[in-house]
Amino acid sequence: MMAVVKEAKENANIFTDARDITMVELGRDEVTVSLTPGKIILWFGRQVNESLIQQVVFGISGIDSSLNHEQEVICDFNTISEYENMGYVLTSYAKAKGGYRVIFNVPFSKKYALAHFVKSIVKQLREKDVRKTLHWDGSIDRMILIYNELKKLDGWELKNIEYKGEEEKVT
Repeated sequence: MMAVVKEAKENANIFTDARDITMVELGRDEVTVSLTPGKIILWFGRQVNESLIQQVVFGISGIDSSLNHEQEVICDFNTISEYENMGYVLTSYAKAKGGYRVIFNVPFSKKYALAHFVKSIVKQLREKDVRKTLHWDGSIDRMILIYNELKKLDGWELKNIEYKGEEEKVT
């Protein structure tokens, strides 16, 4: 793993500054990925295609499968087990207007769950842009690995880097 991280650092010359990076933002017009030590925020515009969503989600999962996303759903009681069968992990549910308010964790270690997560994003994009927050215990090394993975996608670029105590825009 250390050799991979060392190679990733050498390939990511934008990370040569030794200051503490607090956020790295990358993407293209219809997708933005913001990496911080505690969260990854994904933003998908309505023009993004399913293939690109899948490449982003599975690309991130390939670097760190310990990530998870908390997904809230309103559904009837019998549908809860359908989500569990899709690989989602039930964390809580309560009776609510229109059925049950259910909270699931979408584990990035389960490819089947990720495939359904991608489909849910595509469905939500029919209505509006989609923003998802992923939780992780990220480090600068993992941020570099994700940057190196996603920069392989067509049209991707670094949008912004923030350091402790200052902000540096990349144009």
